[in-house]
Amino acid sequence: MRRSEVYSASVIALSMASLVENIAGTIPVSYFPYYTKSLGAEYWFLGAFVAAFLITSAFLSQPFGSLSDRIGRKKLIQAGLLADVFLGTLTGLITNWESLLLLRALNGVATAAVRPAAEASLVDQVPKSRRGEALGFFLTATMIGWFLGPIFGGTIQFLSETGLGLALEDSYRIPYFVDSGLSVIAMIFINWKVRETRGHSLIETPRKTLEQDDVKLTGSVLRSVRVLYVTNLTNGFAVGFIAPVGVLFLGAMFGAVPLQMGTILSLSGFVGILFNFLAGKLADVWGRKPVIAIGSLSSRLASLGLPFTSDLLQAAGVMSFRSLGINVAMPATRALTADLVPSRIRGKLFGRFTAFFDTGMVAGALLGPWLFATFQSQEFKIELLGGLTVKGIGLPFFISGIMGIIALTLLLAFVKELPRNEKKTNNDEAERTEINREILD
Repeated sequence: MRRSEVYSASVIALSMASLVENIAGTIPVSYFPYYTKSLGAEYWFLGAFVAAFLITSAFLSQPFGSLSDRIGRKKLIQAGLLADVFLGTLTGLITNWESLLLLRALNGVATAAVRPAAEASLVDQVPKSRRGEALGFFLTATMIGWFLGPIFGGTIQFLSETGLGLALEDSYRIPYFVDSGLSVIAMIFINWKVRETRGHSLIETPRKTLEQDDVKLTGSVLRSVRVLYVTNLTNGFAVGFIAPVGVLFLGAMFGAVPLQMGTILSLSGFVGILFNFLAGKLADVWGRKPVIAIGSLSSRLASLGLPFTSDLLQAAGVMSFRSLGINVAMPATRALTADLVPSRIRGKLFGRFTAFFDTGMVAGALLGPWLFATFQSQEFKIELLGGLTVKGIGLPFFISGIMGIIALTLLLAFVKELPRNEKKTNNDEAERTEINREILD
C-alpha cells in the first residue's frame, strides 16, 4: 500500500483545516461560564447554552450528512465554516445572554454542516485497510486544535485584561474575533487542496444517482449499527454531563483562574494526543475492539477518580490520564463505525451517529450543571465502601464514568467487527454491509 494513498495533499489539508477550526471552537472553553455570567445568566442555566448548540446540531447532522452524499462534502464544509466566521464575530459583540443563546443554536447549525461531511470525506479518500491509521492522523490534528484552543483563549483573555487594560467582560470578547479569523484560515485549507468525493458529477451513471439512498442494512450489520446508535447516545450523555462543569469544578475545588484552567485542559489534551496516531495504527493491526476497550475503560476510571484529587496538580494528572484514554479509543471507534457503513450513505449515517451523540449531550448538559449547583457543598458517606466520603461536587463525574462503562459494555458485546483486509472480500459493498437495494428506513 502506497503511503500517498493515506497521506495525500487532500487528506493533509482536510486535517489541517480541522486543526485550525478546533482551535477556534475551543478558544472560549476556559472562561465561557464566566462570560455567560457577565451577560446576566446564572450558573445553573449554563447547560442551556450547551443544549442550544447540541439540539440544532443533533437535528441537522443527519440531513446535512445526507445532503453531502448528494451535492458533495466540500460544499457543506465550506458553507459551515463561512457561517462560523460571522457567528464568531457576532458572539464578541453581543450584550445579553439571550443573544448568546441564539448564537449558540446557530453555531450548532454550522457544526452540523461541517462535522459529518468532513469525517465522511476523509473515509472516502483512504483504503479501508488503513482507515484506523488515517483516522488517527486526522483525529490527532483535530485534537491538537481542540487542546490548543483553551490555553490560546485563556492567554488572549489574560493579556486583554492585564496587558490592554480592558474590563473583565470586554476581555472575554476579544478571543471570539480571533475565532472568526481562524475560521477563514480553515476555509482556505479546504478550498486550496481538499478534493470532492461525492456529488452528482462524481457518480458514474444516472442509475447510481437514483440508487444513492437505496441501501438497506441487514443481519449483524444492522444490529451493530443500531447498538452504535445507543452507545453514541449514552456516550453523549456521559460527556455532556461533565463538559459544562469541568471548568467550574477546577475553580470551586482549587480556586483555578481561566489561564490555569486553559493550561491544564491543553496540557492534559496533549498527553492524550501523543497516543492518538499510534492507537489508530494499532487498531488496524490488533483490531478495533481491543484498542477501544483499553482506551475507553481508562478514561472512564479517570472520570470516577477525578473528584478524589486533593490539589490542582493531582487533578491535572488524572485529567491527563483521562485524555490519554479518550484519544486511544477515538480512532478505533471511528474506524469500527466506518467499516460498517457503505459509502453511498456514509454522510447520512455519520450524521445520524452525530445526532444521537448530541442528543445524549443535550440531556447531560442540562442535568450536569443543575446537579453541580445543587450538591456542590454537600458530602455523602457510602457505608458499603467502608464509610467512604464522597463530595457532592463530584457527582457529575461519577455519573459520567458509570454511563461510559455501560456504553463500552454494549459496544464490546453487541457490535460486530468486520474484516479490515481488502484482499479478504470479493465485493466491497455487499460483503461488508450485507445490503439490499431497498430504501433505508
